[in-house]
Amino acid sequence: MLTMRKLINPTLEQLTASPEQFLRQMAGPVMVFVEGQQTDRCRGLVTLLHGNEPSGLRALHHWLLQQHTPICNLVCFIPSVAAALTEPLFTHRTSVGQRDMNRCFLPPYNDAPGLLAEEILALFSEFSPECVIDMHNTSGHSPDFGVVTLQDMAHEALVSLFSQRLIVTDLRLGALMETSTQHCPVVTVECGGAGDAAADQIARMGVHRYLTQDNVLQLAAGRQMDLYHHPVRLELNGDAAIAYADRYVLGTDLTIPPDLDRYNFETVDAGTLIGWLGQERRKAMRVCNAIGEDVFDQFFCITGNQLLTRRAIKLFMITTRPEIAISDCLLYAAMESEHEMLYT
Repeated sequence: MLTMRKLINPTLEQLTASPEQFLRQMAGPVMVFVEGQQTDRCRGLVTLLHGNEPSGLRALHHWLLQQHTPICNLVCFIPSVAAALTEPLFTHRTSVGQRDMNRCFLPPYNDAPGLLAEEILALFSEFSPECVIDMHNTSGHSPDFGVVTLQDMAHEALVSLFSQRLIVTDLRLGALMETSTQHCPVVTVECGGAGDAAADQIARMGVHRYLTQDNVLQLAAGRQMDLYHHPVRLELNGDAAIAYADRYVLGTDLTIPPDLDRYNFETVDAGTLIGWLGQERRKAMRVCNAIGEDVFDQFFCITGNQLLTRRAIKLFMITTRPEIAISDCLLYAAMESEHEMLYT
């Protein structure tokens, strides 16, 4: 079982000069608690659930180095330290042979990542935060956005600290945000592509707002949020052979254009090329909705060996990492056009 190290009001000596040095010093999962100006309130922050998504860690580390006092108590969790430290740094989503940490927040908690997720949930219960932000990066080029499982002003307001784009999902995969309640909203924030300087800046500014603003559960007057509902996932069989190339690669089940992620948060027309299929054609994939139905034919079609969009749809979270395309999904899609909700 992984041991959670706990840092209470960390000093500059404990933090070290860089996020990478800090992780090496911690060596494993760590909880950080910082006492705030208002000690009767608490907020939660989680970053590095995936070892290849460092923007949240960099933003948190930068904040801690300033030795500022947050508006209220802060409890943070940094779980996938070992994965992040696996060379090359910040390139491994999980440690070898272990489950995706952000699929472990539902029972049974019967392996190392599951037990760590259970410990994080128990500590959140102990600290009783008023809200939690779970910070991520996308594995392909993408603008910033948030994801929630409940839609109300509090959830939208939390995401708005980082982004105006919000996905409201009814998919259930065992992610931390699925533990959200109206009493304690939990949101996922995707700061943008891992390795993009803009994503680090978005993370830094959002963390600053989160830790300095007195009321983060009230959407600012006039603030507009672009909403996307009921996404589905284009999943590939676990034994599928895939490649990223400008034309079909012999022997693959799916060859994907290497710049497919240019469509992230774009509405694509019917007939847009997603990739080229091998002999298995339709058997190599499925499109899953929230109740596990395969709704492939509502979103995509096959012409010859080309995988095409059947209608105009919105695409997002497109990955250019083959291991993630296989182990998780290639992309998400939604039917609806972009629309806005305005609170005044």
